[in-house]
Amino acid sequence: MDATQEYKCPCCGAPLVFDAGTQNLHCESCGNDFSIDTMQLLGDGLADAGGMSKYDWKTYTPRNYDNENDVRLADYTCPSCGAEITGDDNLGSTVCPYCGNSTFIKGQFEGALRPDYIIPFKIDKKHAVSAFEQDSQKRPFLPDSFSDRKKIEEMAGVYVPFWMFDCDCNAAVAYNAEMTTAWEDSTYDYVKTDYYKLFRKGRIGFANIPVDGSTKADDKYMEAVEPYKYNDAVEFSGAYLSGYLADKYDVDVEDSIDRANERVKNSTIRAFKDTTSQYSSVEEENARVEFSDGKIRYALLPAWMFTFKYMDELYRFAVNGQTGKVAGEYPVDNGKKRKYFAKIAGICYAVVAVAGFLLLK
Repeated sequence: MDATQEYKCPCCGAPLVFDAGTQNLHCESCGNDFSIDTMQLLGDGLADAGGMSKYDWKTYTPRNYDNENDVRLADYTCPSCGAEITGDDNLGSTVCPYCGNSTFIKGQFEGALRPDYIIPFKIDKKHAVSAFEQDSQKRPFLPDSFSDRKKIEEMAGVYVPFWMFDCDCNAAVAYNAEMTTAWEDSTYDYVKTDYYKLFRKGRIGFANIPVDGSTKADDKYMEAVEPYKYNDAVEFSGAYLSGYLADKYDVDVEDSIDRANERVKNSTIRAFKDTTSQYSSVEEENARVEFSDGKIRYALLPAWMFTFKYMDELYRFAVNGQTGKVAGEYPVDNGKKRKYFAKIAGICYAVVAVAGFLLLK
């Protein structure tokens, strides 16, 4: 015996009954009518968007590191925060970009995972310092010590390790949407709200979705300095490390996959939602993202980094070494902040007092 399809009203959830006269499904609870084709499309759309998302990444095969370039490499360890850095063997004194410590312990270079590609630095320290100073000038109530140029110039050029993910996605998303219309006449103001079920289904491709491969480089500000321009990516050569540091990855590719899945899904849903801008409000109901044959690569991306200590708190900053985009959380001098608002309050009090005096006259 065939299973019977039961339809429920999308407006109120009550059962729908077939009306022989109209050939539609009728809701006796809220009075709405729906064609069978409409309800079939609604059911198909909800089924497409329901269920679990599925991700399938190809296993990454590490490349052997052969240092056959013309730069001799060495390993450096920060005794303060434990950061493990690779640099050329002739690297002079520098400051740890993650904690500000000025001492590194030099060790013999040991073969590490060889990057598949690298984006070389496009801006030098002078331009990175300038970009940072311009960005910091927009921030109110900075401590006076924060403008110490000598401290800012301690920033170091670091190649940060990233796992890069490519994939083509099939996705389906269901939304609840509203369209609000307002008008008025000589007597009343009117507001009309129409409610919709929206479905989006399609295919979208992604290339070079980055996931930070270093626990020392905070994901929050490393993602904030994106995007990078991957047209500048080249085959890795140790020569690009000359004069710069390279952080060693300490987050395995397996531990990066969940974050990659999250970024893929969020980017897909955001792209689909961009097609619903004509509605007054849109809320996601269900979403399913599926892909296969996802590709993974390992890359080094350039960033200028430095740290600033204020009131026993460490503030970290990054400047995109290709575009100059700045990211970081700035400290606030609460003394300056209080003085500013006290001054504003004083001005307001004076204005009110003058206005009161004039009214009394």
